[in-house]
Parts: sequence; C-alpha cells; structure tokens
Amino acid sequence: MILNRNELRVGSLDLKVIHLYQQEIGIIMTEEMGRILLLDAKDSPEMFLLSSLLKHCHDTDDVLFLQRETPENADLFIFNGAVTPLNRKLIKEIKLALKSSKLKSKMDLTIENNEDEAFWDKWTSWKYEKQLRIDADKDLVLFNTSRLGLELLTHSCAHLASSFAGHSHFDWYSTSSSPELIIRNIARND
Repeated sequence: MILNRNELRVGSLDLKVIHLYQQEIGIIMTEEMGRILLLDAKDSPEMFLLSSLLKHCHDTDDVLFLQRETPENADLFIFNGAVTPLNRKLIKEIKLALKSSKLKSKMDLTIENNEDEAFWDKWTSWKYEKQLRIDADKDLVLFNTSRLGLELLTHSCAHLASSFAGHSHFDWYSTSSSPELIIRNIARND
C-alpha cells in the first residue's frame, strides 16, 4: 500500500506524520459514555492494516493520524511519547500544518497478513504493563505509547485479524488501558 508521509516542522519538532482518513481505510475511533473507547476495524484486512501501521510507527517513530470524517467519531493520534512528546497544543498545530503541507514523500507499507504467534510465547504481563497512556474526549484520542506498547498493540491487532474473535477478553492482567478493552473487529464481534 502506498501512503503519503508528511514532513512537518511544528515548534521545535521535525515530525513525519502518516495522515489517513478513517472511513477510507475502514478503521474508526469512537468514544462512548464519556469513558469507553472503541477502535473498530471492519474485518481482518483492516485489522491487518492497523497492525502494519502500528508496526511501522514502532520501527520509525512516525506519528499516525487517523482523521475522522463524521462528528460521531474521534480523531486518533498514535505516537511514541518518549521520542515525540506531543500534547494537545502541538496536535492542533499538526492539524493546521497538514492542511498546508506540501512536503510529502511516498512510502510503501507492507501489509502483514498473518500473526507472529511466537510473540505470545515470550509475553509477560509486567513487561507490557502501563506502556499505553490514553488521553481522550469525544473529538480527539491520543495514544501515547512506548515501543513496547506499540509492539503489544501490533500483535494484539494481528491476533484479532487472524483469529475468529471480535475482541480479546478480559483476564487478570487487564488494566483500564489494555488493548483488549479498546480494539474491536466489527465483523467478528458476536
């Protein structure tokens, strides 16, 4: 898949931002009841796309911006906060800069189409605990995550894409920001 990669200067930061529209790629972010976030993918191809985008962010430290098209959805920014410290003010500046950005490079994103099950053999809860920080309201959701958090999100999405589960289930390792509470595969969510 060929994507545009915007090169922006925001404040003192030089950023590379992948900007996609949610409905075009079939991945939608919603906030419900003031406290529940749902990152929905239509089915397995969209979930594998999300997994591949997260892997790309892990490997490059690019910022991923999934823009909403309807007021019912929320804009989603995913970034490695240790490398790219973003706040709401900078997010607003990024959105403005994207409107006038001319510096775009093309990149080829390889879409993964299977799950690396070996990841779950070495998975330990303590290693991935508190690796995802979420700041959300009805219009904007920020996933500030570490490399380990991006790795966990990547593999969680790949698992949902390759399994027949619509979502992961709670277990005793689940926390309020666990991926299993947020990410859904709509077509398989029975």
